[in-house]
Amino acid sequence: MAETYDFIVIGGGSAGLVAAGGAGVLGAKVALIEKKALGGDCLFTGCVPSKTLIKSARFAHQARAAKKYGFQDLEPKFLDDSFASITNRVQNVIEIIEHHDAPERFEKMGVEVVFGSAKFLNPNEIEVSLKHSGEKSLMRAKRICISTGSRPFTPPIEGLFDTGFITNEEVFHLKELPRRLIVLGAGAIGVELGQSFARLGSKVTVLEMADRILVKEDEEVSAFMEKLLDEEGLEILTKTKAVKVHKSDNGSKVVTAVTEGGKTFKVEADEILSAVGRQPNIDGLDLEKAGVEFDRKQIKTNDYLQTSQKHIFAAGDVAGHFQFTHMADYEAQIVIQNAFVPFPFKKKTDFRVVPWATFTAPEVGTVGITEKQAREKFGAVGVKIYKVNFTENDRAQTESATAGFAKIITRKGKIVGATLVGEHAGELIHEFVWAMKENLKISELNKIIRVYPTFAKIAQAVGTEATLEKLKSPFARKWVKRYLRFWR
Repeated sequence: MAETYDFIVIGGGSAGLVAAGGAGVLGAKVALIEKKALGGDCLFTGCVPSKTLIKSARFAHQARAAKKYGFQDLEPKFLDDSFASITNRVQNVIEIIEHHDAPERFEKMGVEVVFGSAKFLNPNEIEVSLKHSGEKSLMRAKRICISTGSRPFTPPIEGLFDTGFITNEEVFHLKELPRRLIVLGAGAIGVELGQSFARLGSKVTVLEMADRILVKEDEEVSAFMEKLLDEEGLEILTKTKAVKVHKSDNGSKVVTAVTEGGKTFKVEADEILSAVGRQPNIDGLDLEKAGVEFDRKQIKTNDYLQTSQKHIFAAGDVAGHFQFTHMADYEAQIVIQNAFVPFPFKKKTDFRVVPWATFTAPEVGTVGITEKQAREKFGAVGVKIYKVNFTENDRAQTESATAGFAKIITRKGKIVGATLVGEHAGELIHEFVWAMKENLKISELNKIIRVYPTFAKIAQAVGTEATLEKLKSPFARKWVKRYLRFWR
C-alpha cells in the first residue's frame, strides 16, 4: 500500500528544504526525499566551501601585501606545512553549518525526512529505494515538488575522462596543493577558484572559449577583472578551446588547446579543474512516466513554476532559471503559495530584479541589465550611465581597498541595471536591488542618511551625482534666480 501525503518534495537542497519546511509549518503532511544528505550543493560543494576557501586565500594575499598596512610583507605557510589545513578548515565550516539543515529540525516542522532515491511510477506515485536498507517504499501525493538541483557539466573533450580531472565536487577535499592548475571555464566558479588557488600558491592557467571572462557581467567589469587577475599572476587565455587531454610520461596532465585563430598549443599541469557549466539532476527520476517535460538544461515550468503536469512543481537549479541559492529559496516560496492556495491567489514568478554576486577579490555584485543590453533594448534615447570609482570613497581609502567602481544604468531616471566591482560589492548591491524593486529614480538614493565613513556612501555618491544634475539644469537655475530677485 502507498503512503499518502499532501505534499512530496524530491531533493533536500536549498529549494527542497524551504518548500518542505514551509509546507510542514502550514500543517500539511509532507515527505522530503533526499539521496545523500540535507543541504545540497550549496552546503557541500558550492557556496559554503567556496567562500571558506576564498577567505583563506584572501588572508594569504593580504599577508603578502602587509606593507600596505604598515607591516613587513609576510609569506604565509600552511599549518603543519600541509595544504590539508586549508581543506580541513573548509570541511569544519561545513560541519558547523550542516547542523542548520539537520533532519531533526525539519521533523519538528512536521516533515517526514526519507533518505533514498526517488523515481516516478506515474504522475502521482513515487517509488523510493531507501538508502540504508535498499527496500522499496511507495508514496503518493496530489502535490509534488522536484528540487533535485544540478551538477557539474563535463565537456566532451577527448581524453578528459581517461586522464582525470576535478570539479567543485572534489576540489574542496584536496590534501595537496596542485603546483600547476588548469581551469577550464572563466565563469563565476572558474574565476573564483582560479584566483583562490593562485593566491594559495598554484600557477593557474584559465582557458575560456568566449572572448572575455565573466561573460554574464558588464564588459567593463570583465576587462577590469581580467587585468587584475593578470596582475595577480593568473594566465587568462580567452578565445581558446581545449580539444584534447592526455598524460605525459612524467605523470603531468597536458591539455591541447586551439585559439580562435587556429593556433594550437599545449599547457601542462598537475591538475585540471573543470568549471564549464551545470546540468540538471534528472537522471533516474523517470520523468517520462510522470508526463513531465524536460530537456538537457532544465525541467520546463510556467510562470507559476508548474511543470507540464500542473500538480508537479520544479524549483531551484533543476528548473534552470537562475543557479543561485537565493533564487532557489525564492522559487520554493512561490511553490508553497501556489501548491496550497486557490487559483485567484496564485503567485507568478517575478524575475525582473534578480541580484547575484561573484566572490572574487574584489567582489562583483550585479542586478538588472548591462549597459550593452540597455542600449540594445532601449536605444540611445533616455539611457544614461552613472559611474563612481571606489577611489572616491573615504572608507575604501582607509582600508586600502580602492580597486573598483559602481556603474549604474538608468533610463529616464529609473535604474534598470547596476554593477559594482569592489570591496563588499556583494553586500552593497542590495541598495540598488531595493531601488529597482520599488521603481525609484536614481536621485532617490541621495535621500537617506548613511553612516560616515562606510562603503555604503558609494550608493549615496551616485544619487548625489544625479541630484546635482537636476540642480544644474537651466530650469532650476532660472527658477532660483527669480526667487532670489524677490527674496534676498
